[in-house]
Amino acid sequence: MSIKKHYIEFRNALSKGENQKAQEEFEKAYNEAFVVFQNKLANNEKFNVNDEEERFALITLTDNIIGYWTENMFDDGIAMAENLIELVDSPKLKEMFKGYSLGMSSGIDANTFIQKYVDLSKVDAEFPEFLCNFKEEIKELIS
Repeated sequence: MSIKKHYIEFRNALSKGENQKAQEEFEKAYNEAFVVFQNKLANNEKFNVNDEEERFALITLTDNIIGYWTENMFDDGIAMAENLIELVDSPKLKEMFKGYSLGMSSGIDANTFIQKYVDLSKVDAEFPEFLCNFKEEIKELIS
């Protein structure tokens, strides 16, 4: 099964309240996405956001970063975000991972960060799966 299929199964199970199945499907998606991540790191390659599987790997890894964040596992989340900054070519996604890293570094909880710094009124045309549009207030975290 592909990362995309596992991820979609995860989201479907989550929406139905099937928490055990959701957890199992996310683990499968994450394990496969992490292999892609490790290969990109080892080979000094960038994620191809136009490749569906690689895009779903990024979506899964981003969800995992937010999971680390909500569990106050800041070091793990920051490390993953900062690695992904180097592994994507998209300036928009680079900024998103930088923003997430700044948020975790400042100790702000994920929900507060999203409410205060993410522009939820915009769905990004290129990356609708990601919370990658920030408000001007994000500049407060850069110091």
